Amino acid sequence: MKKKILYIVVFFVVLILALFIVLKNGIVISSIQFDFLKLEQLYIKLDKKLIVRAKNITINETQNSEISSQIHSSDNASTEILKITKNLKYLYTFVEEIDIQNLNIKDNHVRILFKDNEFFIDNDLLFLKLTLQRQNKELIAD
Repeated sequence: MKKKILYIVVFFVVLILALFIVLKNGIVISSIQFDFLKLEQLYIKLDKKLIVRAKNITINETQNSEISSQIHSSDNASTEILKITKNLKYLYTFVEEIDIQNLNIKDNHVRILFKDNEFFIDNDLLFLKLTLQRQNKELIAD
């Protein structure tokens, strides 16, 4: 029984170590497509924090019913984006840069950029630009 537990622990340690090494070197995917998702020019790297860059991400609403049921209108999409901004403290803690040039979800095209303490979202109905600063344990957005 102890050997099984030891093998499982060693397996997970090796798996996490391998993932860490791969992310330290960076992952580049020129294009990958699934039924529900299409990614173009995706780059992921772990420096001190996570770096994610993508030229185009398309989420097909016909295959992903949960997303398509949540986003019925453009107003609802803007509300979802505002909910995302409320969780910026986690983004600020673990991510150095996110640069998604074109995110397509059910005919909504969104540009997302988080870099150098600035958070930027732009789509047809919403333009959001925030400067983030950490003071004590709070995250201040201007």
